[in-house]
Amino acid sequence: MGSPQAGKATTVTVRFLDDEIMEGQVGAVDLDQPNIELEMPDDGSNNERALIPLPSIKRITLTAGSPTPDEQARAGKKVAIRFQDGEVLRGYLDGELQHASHGVTMRLMTVEKDRIETLGIPYTALKALFYLKTWDTRPMEFDGVKDRHVSKRLSSPLVDLISNMGQLEKLRKRGSITEGEFQRKRRKILDNI
Repeated sequence: MGSPQAGKATTVTVRFLDDEIMEGQVGAVDLDQPNIELEMPDDGSNNERALIPLPSIKRITLTAGSPTPDEQARAGKKVAIRFQDGEVLRGYLDGELQHASHGVTMRLMTVEKDRIETLGIPYTALKALFYLKTWDTRPMEFDGVKDRHVSKRLSSPLVDLISNMGQLEKLRKRGSITEGEFQRKRRKILDNI
């Protein structure tokens, strides 16, 4: 299924529907179950574990890294994943979709072929997965992609913005977000400051 092996703790990145991002360790992600249990070994947090229902999750990044030359060479199936919130994720599907009761797991390589991820996407977050003939050439503002990571939850604006900058830097260093995604989100934070 492409999910971490049972019994072996693996670090995953959970992106919620409200665009909050949380990292933690799981023994396994089984999309046949209605939730996941995430261990959070961060000493700076009061949380040690979270039980997360799949309907609150947008996507789970199970693995991420640079693709091998073989993976780059076999990139053929172009897909666009449309989420319920309007975000569109494009890339090359590596292998087949793995269906489960509550979601789908897939290996997705970026359009630039510089990163490949194993993703778990709950059906509740998915609007549709489209197989494409060609990449869409419309400008970004027409494709439904919106950066919502920092635009919603600002209870104390300056503190939240500074916290978001630190979180983005941490995610970039771990490889949980791409450099392009980091720069886009960073620009949005700086614009808000």
